[in-house]
Amino acid sequence: MKCDKARELMSAAVDSELTSRENQAFTLHLQECSDCREEFEEAKKTKQIIQEKIVRFKAPQSLINSIMGLSLSSKKEPSTSPLTD
Repeated sequence: MKCDKARELMSAAVDSELTSRENQAFTLHLQECSDCREEFEEAKKTKQIIQEKIVRFKAPQSLINSIMGLSLSSKKEPSTSPLTD
């Protein structure tokens, strides 16, 4: 694997979203390339900092119910699109 491909996969690797084949090739590349290894370590640290700083809020149940109600009612309404006639 070349560095440009490794950098392309870096974000997915940080998020553990690589296929096993991609992960194997990526890991092998990191063993051989100190520049990409350092970049990967920095990307993981950045993700960790962001996760520690992010504030999550739970939506009120009334909002969830309203959204779900809108979602269900839009499925019941007939389509007015000229393409469905």
